[in-house]
Amino acid sequence: MYDLRFPPTSLAFPSMSPYAGCGYELLFVPLTPERPKQIRLISPDFPWAFDIGPDPSAGEECVTCLDVLVTLHAELQCSLTDTEWGTAGRDRRASLIRARDRRSIQPALQGSSDSAARTRPTVRSVPGASALNNRPAQRERILLRVDWLGSRVVFVGLIKDEAFARSRLIPGGGEPPETWVVKFKRL
Repeated sequence: MYDLRFPPTSLAFPSMSPYAGCGYELLFVPLTPERPKQIRLISPDFPWAFDIGPDPSAGEECVTCLDVLVTLHAELQCSLTDTEWGTAGRDRRASLIRARDRRSIQPALQGSSDSAARTRPTVRSVPGASALNNRPAQRERILLRVDWLGSRVVFVGLIKDEAFARSRLIPGGGEPPETWVVKFKRL
């Protein structure tokens, strides 16, 4: 199991696995036997599409399993934008806040010894707070895209779902790269 709130370098295989003792380096293999040069990741659990290509600086010629995890982690660690917040309904906003609060106190499923350092909340000043109240600016934890997933932060895998992929295409957007649907489960 891989908790997407933490970097792929924290990945460890269970002791019962034939890969016990191995780390994330084991995932530096082609995603499929066809060795795709570019793929797109989508999910019914989030509104974004992430396009992935090989990393030429790493000597890659195709998308690897590790590329998928690195991209998912990096993209889901981005701050939620004002537009994304604005499209969220009341229930989604409440879920985002709960997920953000859980994120700041829960340890990783599979983490290294410095997992406590990674769980410190990220904070920012609230613009204009001191000017409005004559008090020091309040600080709040930033909402991240991973919070959109709520408690469904465990990466299960990728599946092909052509009907769902077609439903996510923007009209007139052209032919997308090979598309995979990301599946998650609850923590």
